[in-house]
Amino acid sequence: MRPTLMIALVLVNFGCGSTTQPKAAPKPAPVEHAKIVQFYPTLATIPKGLTGKICYGVENTKKLELKPPDDDVYPALTRCFDISPKKTTTYTLTAYGEDGVSDSKSIEVRVGAPPPRLYDLWVNSIDVGKGEEVRVCFKLENVTKVRVGPGKLDAATNCLTDRPSKTTVYKITALGGDNQMDSGTVTVKVH
Repeated sequence: MRPTLMIALVLVNFGCGSTTQPKAAPKPAPVEHAKIVQFYPTLATIPKGLTGKICYGVENTKKLELKPPDDDVYPALTRCFDISPKKTTTYTLTAYGEDGVSDSKSIEVRVGAPPPRLYDLWVNSIDVGKGEEVRVCFKLENVTKVRVGPGKLDAATNCLTDRPSKTTVYKITALGGDNQMDSGTVTVKVH
């Protein structure tokens, strides 16, 4: 056998010149970092003295922290809890993952004007003769403006008077800060 042919046979027998590639080592799974997928107040402005809610959702999280603390928070895809801030407050939620990486988000919740309140609405009679006097009175809290009708309002007593000629609906609307309102109606039948 010729020497060059022998070298070629040796190379072929030992895999030199083979087209098969060695297998690559498997890639490690990508690390999933903690992620806040939602964090919001149900109301951007909470009327003073009332309760609102904050909702959140997280993924790949082992621990949560809320500042300022207002409720216990724990990892969940979706969860809401009550808040009662005394003043406008910025809340910061931080999610910590198994890999030590964190994700933070902040929201501001305003505290607005207390809601207006119309109460103790009463009428001297719900059934009157044509032209008889009707008197509708009420009490108010946290009101910036009041609208009544029909009839004439005596602001000192919070009563309106009227002499209806037909069945009439009297409406009182109490307006407060932040465009809030409360209202009530009384129907008086005229016979």
